[in-house]
Amino acid sequence: MNHTDLCTGTAITLQQVLDAREQRAAIQNEMLSDLEGDGTALISFTLNIVGPVKVFPYTILAYEAGLAAIRECLMWLEADITGFREVRENTGYEAFFSIKKEPGIAHICKGYLTELEETHPVGRLFDIDVLQSDGIKVSREALGHAGRTCLLCDKPAFLCGRSRTHTAQELVERETVLIRDFFAERFSVHVGLLMQKALFYEVNTTLKPGLVDLVHNGAHTDMDRYTFRDSAYALTSYFIETARRGMEFALDGGSQDELPELFASIRPLGMAAETAMRQATGGVNTHKGMIFSGGILCCALGYDMASRGFWGTCRLNGCTKYADPAEAFQDLETTVKHMLVHLLDDYEILRTSGPSKDVSHGERLYMRYGITGIRGEAHLGFPTLFHMGYPLFKQVLAHGHSMNEAGCIVLLHYMADTEDSNLITRSGYDTAGKIQAELKRFLECASYEEQLAVIPKLDAYFVQERISPGGSADMLALTYFLYFIGILPCRWD
Repeated sequence: MNHTDLCTGTAITLQQVLDAREQRAAIQNEMLSDLEGDGTALISFTLNIVGPVKVFPYTILAYEAGLAAIRECLMWLEADITGFREVRENTGYEAFFSIKKEPGIAHICKGYLTELEETHPVGRLFDIDVLQSDGIKVSREALGHAGRTCLLCDKPAFLCGRSRTHTAQELVERETVLIRDFFAERFSVHVGLLMQKALFYEVNTTLKPGLVDLVHNGAHTDMDRYTFRDSAYALTSYFIETARRGMEFALDGGSQDELPELFASIRPLGMAAETAMRQATGGVNTHKGMIFSGGILCCALGYDMASRGFWGTCRLNGCTKYADPAEAFQDLETTVKHMLVHLLDDYEILRTSGPSKDVSHGERLYMRYGITGIRGEAHLGFPTLFHMGYPLFKQVLAHGHSMNEAGCIVLLHYMADTEDSNLITRSGYDTAGKIQAELKRFLECASYEEQLAVIPKLDAYFVQERISPGGSADMLALTYFLYFIGILPCRWD
C-alpha cells in the first residue's frame, strides 16, 4: 500500500500558509494579553506536516493524540487551564492553552512537553511552543535539549530542510507510517483489553447455571473465579496480537479473498495461547473456546478497522473524529465468514476418510451426531451472536435491567439456541436435547423477570447433574465484548 494515497485532502497555497501564521500570532497575542505574572504561560500546539495537504484522516488522528497528551501532561503538573482556543482549518489544526500554576511554569512546562515531543510515538510530528507571559518563547536549547532532528536521517531538521535533502513524498510517507503504526498498536491494545474485560464480566455474571461465578464453582471442582481471572490475564497479550495481525494484514493490502491466509497465520498463536492458559491455571482448561472465538473476533475487528482506513464519519462537538469501532463490527460477520470459509474442511475429511488416532471432543460429536458446535457457528460468521444474543442483550438493558441481569437472560437463550458441545458432552446428547427444548419453550412465553426467577432452580439441577454450558458462557463473553466495543468513546490515545 502506498501510504501517500491516504493523504487525501485540500491542498493549500503559500498565501494561505502566510495567513494562517498571522492568525496564529493574533490568537497568541490576544491570549497573552490576559496572562499576568511569571506563574502563567501560553501553549501553542500544531503539527509539522510536509506538503500542500495539511489535514487528512491520519493527521487528525495525530492531532487528537497530541491534544490528549498535552492535557494529560498539564493534569500531572496540576496546572490550571484558564483559557483554550482551537482552529480547525485546511491549513492545519491548532490548539492554544492558557495555563496558570507557579513561578517558572513556562520553563517547567516546556521541559515536559519537549520530552513529549521526543518520546511519544508520533511526537516527532508535534510542534509545541511555550510562551511566557511577555511573549518570549522558551527554547529547547535553553533547557539543555538539542534541536529537532530530521524524520528520515536524524540530522538537524533545519539543515535537511534548507538543503532539500529529502523529497516531500519521502517525508509524507514517513509521517503517515508513524501515525499508522501508532494507531495500530494503540487500537490492538485497546481491543485486547476489552476482550480481557469481557472475560472478567462473564465470570462475574451471577447466577449462571452450572458455571463458575461469584457465588459458586457450579458443576466444576477443578476451577474457580480466580482460575478464570488468572487465565484472562494470561490470554490478554494473545488477543492484542490477533488484533494487530488483522490490522497489519489489511494495511499490507490483504483482500477479503485472502482472509483464509490471515486465519491460518493466527492458528499458531492460538496454540501458544492455550499453553499460556494452562500454565496460568495449573493445567485447567478455562478459556479454550475463547482462544478460538475471541481470537477470531479480535483479528477480524482489527482487519475491518484498518481496511476502513481508521476513520469514519463520527462527529463529536462539531469536529471530525477518527472511526468509532462500533461502526467496524457492522462488517464483522462478513469478515469472519471469509476468514473461516475452509474451517469445516477437517470435518468433511472426517466424513469421507474416517477418524484419525487423535480425535477431539468436537470431532467426535460431529462424527456421531453431525454437530458442528462452535466451529459451525464461527463458520457462518457467528449469526447467533450478531442476530440474537447481542441485540437481545441491548434490548434487556433498554428495559431497565442491569448488566448482570441482561447477561443472565442472554445466557439462557444461548443455552436454548446454540449447539453447546460442553452441555452435550456433560449431559449426553438426548438429555441436552430435552433441556434445550424445554428451556426454549419456557423462554418463548416467559417475561424477563420470570426468566431470572427460574435460574436458581435450573442451577441446582445443573450442579447436581454436573452439567456445565461452557459454550454458552463463551458466547456471553463475546456479547460483552461487542457491547464494550460499541459503547466506548472513539478515542485510543
